[in-house]
Amino acid sequence: MSTTNKGFNHQQRRPQDREGAQRIQTDGFRALQDLSSFDAETLDSIVEVQRVLFSSCYMLETESYNVNKKVLDVLTACVVRHFPLLRALNSESPVNKRVEVVVSLAKCSPSELLAWSSHLARDPIPCQATKPSDTHPTSRNEKPTTPTQEQKIVDHQAAVIKHFMEHIKRQDARMDALEAKQSNDPIKTTNKRSCQDEDTEAVSSTKKKQRKGSVRYLHSTWFAWSYAPKQQRSKAKILVAFMKLFLPDGFALDLSTADYRDRVLDLGKRAESAVLLFMRDEHQIDSRGSSAVLKHLQGLHNAGALNTFIQRNQRLLQTTDIHDPAPGYTQDVLKVVRK
Repeated sequence: MSTTNKGFNHQQRRPQDREGAQRIQTDGFRALQDLSSFDAETLDSIVEVQRVLFSSCYMLETESYNVNKKVLDVLTACVVRHFPLLRALNSESPVNKRVEVVVSLAKCSPSELLAWSSHLARDPIPCQATKPSDTHPTSRNEKPTTPTQEQKIVDHQAAVIKHFMEHIKRQDARMDALEAKQSNDPIKTTNKRSCQDEDTEAVSSTKKKQRKGSVRYLHSTWFAWSYAPKQQRSKAKILVAFMKLFLPDGFALDLSTADYRDRVLDLGKRAESAVLLFMRDEHQIDSRGSSAVLKHLQGLHNAGALNTFIQRNQRLLQTTDIHDPAPGYTQDVLKVVRK
């Protein structure tokens, strides 16, 4: 049948037939899942991951090279939602490696990524027609309202993850308040009544978006710096250099080994224990956060209290006791202070 005949038949078709065809075409359009179901604070973290993940087509100077923001939201939601399935199929695939590196560069944790995925899996996909229909769905299209066993497991895991994240946030807030009280900082200290109100607040209650710092432990800074690209001088590099001074027997790391991350984390915890023990026993300093510890170590270094440790580390660097895959300019950054 030619194009002319098709057009003639369409014009001569009965009105009810044309309405049926238009209804079928309209029902074919389905809405896709995006990031609109997240709250503002979570959305900020996801947007940071999105910026790194799609850096080649997002926020470019040439506007014509940028992909539409709504398209990126749909692609990001698809990647986040199906990440647990991709990791279960092949945890060593390039896709999983890329997503893990992007999450690390965006300063997010794998647990947050899993929580986002559970939220998207729990959130119903808006796959209904864009135009509401007045007719009731037939029994063939009706779906059971009883959740499946898999959905129950996903909901339970999401609830457990949310509970632990809220618990960690409360612990960090209490640690901040304790350190501020010990250092007599009037800016960080809060009254007793507000602390009690915060402790009695329910886990599931909604909180307004607020920016507040949390304690980052030394081994976390060590692990993040060892795994992330080292392209600039930062506080993390200085703190890791101080921590290396407290490994008296040296250390050996190999990027090609399968347990590289585990060894990095183990060395970070050993160095953290040695640093905190030295500060507490020798100088009566009880700080534990990365920023506070770095400030105290810099003061001790300027006073010459770390000269013995620096000299020992310089001798180890001349031997095979230290095998560090980090660039050479990051290994010997601390010098002996001459009084």
